[in-house]
Amino acid sequence: MSSLSFRDIARQDSRLSRLASEAKALMALDTAFRRLLPAPLSDYCRAVRIRDGELVVYADNGVVAARLKMIGPGLLPALTDRGYPASRIRVKVDIRFKPPVKPVKTLAISPAALERIEEAAASVSNPLVSAALSRLLAHHRRG
Repeated sequence: MSSLSFRDIARQDSRLSRLASEAKALMALDTAFRRLLPAPLSDYCRAVRIRDGELVVYADNGVVAARLKMIGPGLLPALTDRGYPASRIRVKVDIRFKPPVKPVKTLAISPAALERIEEAAASVSNPLVSAALSRLLAHHRRG
């Protein structure tokens, strides 16, 4: 394994150096664009380039694309002030599916409460209620 950093390697190859600087410029464009957007919207789109005065933005879904088409032209002057001149915007949908996040269990029942539920499950005459309480106990004791 080499101890050279990416920067050191890029300096040795002019094509790689140019590619790295272009990538850095595009990431700066994306950052500048996202900072102009409302927080929830900025997580679901990215600015990818400016070519011939046209800013191209990819949206993760159609709802985001529609919103960007509405507010996008109003953002162009502020983006120009930040050094990214564009006179029009093109929004494309580039669907990104994010895997569902498994919710973290935040409810904790105290050991004393679990004992009381166990007593209730044993003393309840309705078998459906008793079974439901038993499932609740098993679920919370599993962890």
